[in-house]
Amino acid sequence: MKQAIFFDIDGTIYDNQFHQIDPELFEEFDYLRQQGMDILLLSSRSPFEIVHLPQQLIDYPFAGLILEGGAALYDQNQFMVDALLIPLDDVKKIHDYCETHNLLWRYSGPDGNFFNQPEDEATRLHWRKLYLTVPQTKKWKGDDVCNILIWTGDKQMQQEIAALIPDSILVRYPECVEIRAKRASKDNMVRILKNRRGYSKIICVGDGLNDIEMIRQADYGVAVENACQPVKDAADLVIGPVGDHGVTQWLKERRKKGSYHELKNRK
Repeated sequence: MKQAIFFDIDGTIYDNQFHQIDPELFEEFDYLRQQGMDILLLSSRSPFEIVHLPQQLIDYPFAGLILEGGAALYDQNQFMVDALLIPLDDVKKIHDYCETHNLLWRYSGPDGNFFNQPEDEATRLHWRKLYLTVPQTKKWKGDDVCNILIWTGDKQMQQEIAALIPDSILVRYPECVEIRAKRASKDNMVRILKNRRGYSKIICVGDGLNDIEMIRQADYGVAVENACQPVKDAADLVIGPVGDHGVTQWLKERRKKGSYHELKNRK
């Protein structure tokens, strides 16, 4: 039966600091496909932030792209196949709360990727550094939304926002919160695709907090060395960091050893 391998993008195969990807990685991708494996990418990026990735990555014939933190599935031609939208009532509550407290928030969905108000210089520079692009500014007026980021590190505000939207997922970060629909997560989309496509085995590779559950549920979970500790704790294997092309080196070793050793190393 067919197998699949899922790679997180930023911090896993793509180095945000230098905006580079190892060209030798594509040789390993080719080998995996020759062995009959599907290769899929995952990211919290919106499709409008994918366009500034290296062209070789954009053009590669992946079996799918899971974007918006797991809220949307795109095919290899970057056409949307499926999406889990945040309930409009929840988006309206977020809109009203952020307007009342003058909070910057970014919303993205099928129609675009937007800030609700002009961003400050620090946020603009941070966003451009990560994605080489900055969302346009546009007030939300009933648009369909897959993913929301709200800039506040205030724990009380984060709690108030969570209480407003019990029907959606809220993930807390030191300086912001991310909001998605209830079932919208990387691990859930991986689970959906495993069942839908009948994968007999899946491997998941990542570095971020939103990669933990997909790594745990995978038949074999891999974390890069630059991942935070909870991600590494969840993985069956920790490989080299993204800056040293850890994924490429691991895939080269995997090709030499064969995949049988993964069964022996499984936690």
